[in-house]
Parts: sequence; structure tokens; C-alpha cells
Amino acid sequence: MTGVVPSQDSFGTLKDGTQVSRFSFTNKNNVTVRVINYGATITDVLLPDKNGSVEDISLGFDSVQEYKSQHSYIGAALGRVTERIKGAKFEIDGVEYKVSANDNNIHQVHGGISGFDTKMFTASINGDTVVMKYVSLDGEEGFPGEVTAEFTFRLTEENELILGYTATTTKPTPVNLSNHVYFNLAGHGAGNVGDHILTVNSCRHIPLDKEYIPLGDGTISDVKGTPFDLTTPTQLRERMKDVLVSNYVFEGHGKKKHVAKLELPSTGRTVDCFTTEPCMETYFSCAMRTMKGKNGATYGAYENGGICLIPMQYSSAVNMPNFPNMILQPGQTYTQTTSYKFGF
Repeated sequence: MTGVVPSQDSFGTLKDGTQVSRFSFTNKNNVTVRVINYGATITDVLLPDKNGSVEDISLGFDSVQEYKSQHSYIGAALGRVTERIKGAKFEIDGVEYKVSANDNNIHQVHGGISGFDTKMFTASINGDTVVMKYVSLDGEEGFPGEVTAEFTFRLTEENELILGYTATTTKPTPVNLSNHVYFNLAGHGAGNVGDHILTVNSCRHIPLDKEYIPLGDGTISDVKGTPFDLTTPTQLRERMKDVLVSNYVFEGHGKKKHVAKLELPSTGRTVDCFTTEPCMETYFSCAMRTMKGKNGATYGAYENGGICLIPMQYSSAVNMPNFPNMILQPGQTYTQTTSYKFGF
């Protein structure tokens, strides 16, 4: 697939004087994607509709100061560990590690108080790819080992945004990287998220308790007969209040597979999600606080938010004996690829 060579400009300055860079891709089909190196964040996805009218379909903010002050994960990198770590602690080789508890002062979520979404990445253009790197020091947020993480972004002429992730470590440590982009195919501030139709190509999910922690030692259940069954195209308004957060399980860890399709028939816009990861979280903004977004838009919970399709490893796997191991060892390289293919 032919890639688009990105350009680079400024996205402003942090209070400490740090310059933030923005990288922009625009392909022959008038699809534009922009990312910044604060939080390795996707700030914009501009996509035509079936009539050629272009809208920005990803939620975000107008300035880097707003990304920093809102700390909402919108469009940002997730790490070291996406989703929750039960009790904000885990054991490796008999040693207990306590990590920052930023979820009700009990669990950790999305990497802790200052996860990867808050970090400045070094960034460069390598041909048709934007490469962003962050070194997480030994002990950061309580995690063992120095982790070197690399996030890459590439847009093809076939309208596919390809996200690549790698990480290495100096000590055994859990790693589960992802991105928290929110989509609204009517436009980022259009609301009415329930109009979307979603299909998830899995008949298995991980049941969660009221704190969004997997049940027991890690239970996997069939979706048949439950609100989590999205194996056929389903209008989200029918499910949003019942499916607050979900984690679907797929076959073929390490192999690219088509895991979900998001559609908005009134616009003709679609997003197909592909990943090499074994799981994907869906999130429909159930807990989003009211905030001002790009161009004066107002975001909020449920209908006023966006839709997240977040490929990842098994949630809280570091504390779930029944789940595959998520510990990265020295000498190993964590790697995954996720892509969003846009249609209209």
C-alpha cells in the first residue's frame, strides 16, 4: 500500500517552553490525519462523506494546553498498560510492585497518574511514517524496568491509518499499548452517537464488575443472548446504556484480523478496525465529563461523546491467572499493529 509523505509544523508551546510538533498527512482522496508528539495524540481525522463534504470525525482540542489541562485521554497514547490493573499492584517472580492508583484510589487505569498520554515523545519523519519515541524510566508510576516505546503513524492512499507499536525493557514489566481515539462519523461535535451502527466480529467477551475489573481469575463468556452481542450490525442507541465498557476476545494473537466495523449510513462514512492484538475494548463515552472541544464543540457522556475501538491485550491480565501473560521480558520486543480503514 502506498503511503503519504507527512508534513510538519508547530502545535504550540507548553508552559515550560517545550515546543510541540504536529504532523499532517493528506492523501489523494482528501483524507487528512494529524498527530502531535504530546501524548503521541491523534488530533484530527478529516473524512469526506458520500457527497464529498469533509468533516473532522475525531474528537479533540484546539491547543496543546487544552490536551494537557483536560487530561481526558482523547486521541492519546495509552501506556505502559492500557485499561485497569486490579488493586494497582501485581507480582513478578514473587516480588510485589505497587503502581499509582488513579482509579478511585484503588486501581490503576491507562498507565497511572501521568501515563503515556501526558508525555512528550521525540518525533521524526521517516519516509511516509511519523516515528514517536518515549523512554519510561525504571520506577515511573511504580513500574519496574526502563521501557523504550515507539509509536508509528502512517496513512495510505487506500485510506488506512496504520498504527505501529513496539517496546523493549530492562526488567520484566507489564506492557499493553494502545490509542484512545474517539470517532463520531457525523463530525466530532455533532452528537447523536447512538445513530451509529457497529459490528464486532467476536462471540466472546470478558465480563466486568461494576469497577470494570474482569470477574474472578479472568472469565470469558459467550455474547449470545446478551447486550454484548454485536456480531450483526447493531444500532448503538439500543445498547449504549447496557454496554458501558466491553472487552471482546479474538482468535489469532499476532495476526492481522478484521475486528470491527463502525458505520453511519446517513453520511456513508465507515471505519473498519484491524489489529494483531487478542482483544478490543469498545467504549461509548458513558463516563465522559462535559468539556469544550475543537471549534467550540461541547462533548459529554453517551450521545454527546464519541465511539472508541481500542485494540489491546487482555484487561488486567497481570492479575488474572486465566489470561495470557502480558509481562515483557528483557531481550523481548513487544509489537503490535492496529489500523483504521476509512470509507465513504
